[in-house]
Amino acid sequence: MIPCKTGCDHYCEGCHKTCPAWKELQQRFSLERQKKKNYLNYYNDLCSTVVRQCRANEVRTANF
Repeated sequence: MIPCKTGCDHYCEGCHKTCPAWKELQQRFSLERQKKKNYLNYYNDLCSTVVRQCRANEVRTANF
């Protein structure tokens, strides 16, 4: 559902395809999604590194 459907005085069927306010909203959502994705990727990489180091440490201590 298009969020502006109930609150926009200029709403008509299909107008979101050319509406500058809709395009700006979509761009803002896209930027938010990209920021969240970057955040998750950063911490996923960080956690993966720590897990890999812990596993490598386990292997070294098991060999002694």
